[in-house]
Amino acid sequence: MKLRDLIDEAVRGVRLHRVRSILTACGFAAGTAAAVASFAITGGARAEILRRLATLGIDLVAVRPVGEPLRGAEPPLTYGDAQDLGRALGFVRAIAPLRAVDSTVLLPSERVSVRAMGTTAEFFRLRRLRFQRGRPFTAAEVARGDAVCILGSEAARRLVRSGDAYGGLVKVGGNWYRVVGVLAAQASAGGQWADGGANPEREVYVPITHTFAPDAFRRQALAEAWLAIDPSVDPEAAAPVVQRVLERRHEGKQHFEVTTAARLLSEHRATRGLLNRLLWLVSLGAFALGAVGMMTVSWQNVRDRRREIAIRRAVGARQGEVLAQFVLEGVVLAAAGAAAGIVAGVAASGFASWASDWPWMLAPLEVLFTLAIALGVAVSSTLYPAAYAAALDPVAALRFEG
Repeated sequence: MKLRDLIDEAVRGVRLHRVRSILTACGFAAGTAAAVASFAITGGARAEILRRLATLGIDLVAVRPVGEPLRGAEPPLTYGDAQDLGRALGFVRAIAPLRAVDSTVLLPSERVSVRAMGTTAEFFRLRRLRFQRGRPFTAAEVARGDAVCILGSEAARRLVRSGDAYGGLVKVGGNWYRVVGVLAAQASAGGQWADGGANPEREVYVPITHTFAPDAFRRQALAEAWLAIDPSVDPEAAAPVVQRVLERRHEGKQHFEVTTAARLLSEHRATRGLLNRLLWLVSLGAFALGAVGMMTVSWQNVRDRRREIAIRRAVGARQGEVLAQFVLEGVVLAAAGAAAGIVAGVAASGFASWASDWPWMLAPLEVLFTLAIALGVAVSSTLYPAAYAAALDPVAALRFEG
């Protein structure tokens, strides 16, 4: 019997139990869709991590305060801490302190809440922020505390509704600032920046010294500080040293966290990994249900077609042909379900990627691997019933039917 004839017989066998066949195919479709979505999410996450590492850099150590200080107590992280770290640690190439000040901007039709982020010129270089127009602060502007500012791309659209923000004046709080730079759209995902914090496109940056009170220069609280580590030193090894220096400055108190950029991204990837594992569990469960349904349908087909099998064997059909026919029935059913699942998985993961602004990446080999799993499950589920059908004695089968 030719392969085409075997396939035609397999399709006819699948149609004998339409409802069961459709339910079994749905199980394979669900398993395939979950596996394809998992591969797409994993590939996108891997590409995003590599892109973010290239954007953020792996030579950075971040220091951030934890919790709120008691009334009258020294802040957990201060500008003085940042200065002392630069002097005490020879492997620190540059430091970019960041101080957050909540403020408002009065527009013609509304009052907009913004965060004025006080920082230095090093911040834009260490964080690899690109400029659409203009430049970062100069050292002289930071030293004098000049009334200049840099707008994130989204902040520029919010605060300057018409015309070009660059070179204009923006009133933040009670002060007017000259816009010396506008950031370009940066690499982010779902409004989150590479370190998991706020998107710099939404911020207004001013020289950090402009945000200080004149009587407490070194005690001003920082939102975070970024340290650029010398290339010859592993940032993971430098982080504990930074931690110990800060603990000595704060008399053993640990009101801050010290982490590396690579560790921040690793934690972000671990969160994505939870979803990935959940999808694989769903996929395995769906394939298991599909295998049970496949075996049930196959056994039912063998039982209902004993007479047909006996006649075919009596007129010369070989055992291998009977075996191949019932295995092909499972393969046809699994292939139909897997095809629908691949389409559904690609569509679902693509929509999720678009909605969350997350890269979508799916290799053809991963699709083929998923299809191979579905077909392998189908073959393993139908092999025993097919072998049983091929081994039937024609005389005994006809006697049973009679």
